Amino acid sequence: DQGREASRLPTILPLGDLFQPLQRHPVLSLIIGMAPVVFLAGGIFWLEFDQNLLNLQSPRLESVRLEHELIERADQSVWFALSMARDVEEVQRRKAAFAKLPTVDRVEEVASLAAASDPAETAAIERISKRLAFLPVESPAIAEPSAARLRAVAEELRERLKRIVGQLNQAARDGAALSGADPTESTRSEMKGLRTAGEAADALVARLHSMPDEQVELRIGEFQQRAANELLDRLRQLRAAANPEPPALADLPESIAHRFVGKRGTHLLRIYAAGNVWDMDRLTEFVRDIESVDPRVTGHPVQTFYASRQMQRSYVHAAIYALLAVAITLMLDFRSIRSSLLAMIPVGLGMIQLFGLLGIMGMPLNPANLIVLPLILGIGIDDGVHVVHEFRNQKGRYRLGNATATAIVITSATTMIGFGCMMFAEHRGIRSLGQVLTLGVFCCLVTSLVVLPAILRLLTARREEVGNAESSELKSQVDDENCPRVEESSNPPERIQPRRVSRS
Repeated sequence: DQGREASRLPTILPLGDLFQPLQRHPVLSLIIGMAPVVFLAGGIFWLEFDQNLLNLQSPRLESVRLEHELIERADQSVWFALSMARDVEEVQRRKAAFAKLPTVDRVEEVASLAAASDPAETAAIERISKRLAFLPVESPAIAEPSAARLRAVAEELRERLKRIVGQLNQAARDGAALSGADPTESTRSEMKGLRTAGEAADALVARLHSMPDEQVELRIGEFQQRAANELLDRLRQLRAAANPEPPALADLPESIAHRFVGKRGTHLLRIYAAGNVWDMDRLTEFVRDIESVDPRVTGHPVQTFYASRQMQRSYVHAAIYALLAVAITLMLDFRSIRSSLLAMIPVGLGMIQLFGLLGIMGMPLNPANLIVLPLILGIGIDDGVHVVHEFRNQKGRYRLGNATATAIVITSATTMIGFGCMMFAEHRGIRSLGQVLTLGVFCCLVTSLVVLPAILRLLTARREEVGNAESSELKSQVDDENCPRVEESSNPPERIQPRRVSRS
């Protein structure tokens, strides 16, 4: 900008002038700025930390809908813990111990499939195997039925159905006359079924009478032969399964065996929780119970439990370390405890307002939005540092300058716009991340432009009085020494003629 004309240089936005009415009344500004802090501080007691990772997912996902449906209908989850046993005996012991726990719904393993069977069941299987030992190679030929006999049987069936329907109707009328109530739903359903069967019998009789004898006998014979063939196939399948010896693990399908049995013979147990393990209280009880049986138990529930605890502790430690690092940095910069504490006012009061807002709005902290807390800390500290640096460079009573106000507003606004776009995300964790950061930066912005300047104005009130007094005294001295009185001089002051400067 050295070669540009002064009239064309960019001007600073007069954002600091917008706060001048408040700065003229610092006490009122401090009351206005601290009122929301005091009001929102009570909401901190309602703030919660939601460790349920299912609440971070988009509710429109099919997997999330099915998980919620499973929890609501069966009070179960698809998550399970894993325990490894060295042999079949250890599998049986652990399964029995896990099954006794009140927080366990069921335990899955394959070792029990190869366990010794009940002697009574073994004897029954042996009898079935002996009865089916000699089955024919082919099904026997079924004699062709007589068409006349088939028609007679169909007519007899139709007449019996009609009599049954009539008896039921009469019984229903008698019962209604005695009790004064209509037939029950089950009675009406039975009568409807019998009427449908009677109509089918009428259609069958009519069809048999309309067909020639040869065609009737041919169709019925084919049907009976197919039924005999199907029965023989079923008996053969039953004979193949009627093995009195208990199954071994080697008999299991490979797709199942490799999930539960390792190459070195170790066995895997799946322990399903009773209830909603997405709830942290139930998850805590479930993990503690199963660890009492097997301290080395693992799986998604166990990993989620410990990861959530470590994440929560890590964020607390990170916040403490960040505050210590910020305090040390401010001390190295300002070389003053008072200035360092003043610079931390925006982030301190901003965090109180943020947590109170989250508690009142029912918006919990979660593993996703906790990530932005260090960002809010850094931005809030920056706002305070800008204001305190300007305060230290001014001589008289503090006045928020346009350059400082513009820098704070622009940096905060761009941050809120950038992260605020995350509030439109389908993922609820990302959405909450944008909401928390936008609210936090806004709270720090308001505090740095309203509360901190008011405090600095009050701290420099004495500075303005001293400055005004010194300025008045100095002006008085200058007037006394350099300005002679009119009555003491008889000659009027000599008029100074302007000197013309020639241009070369």
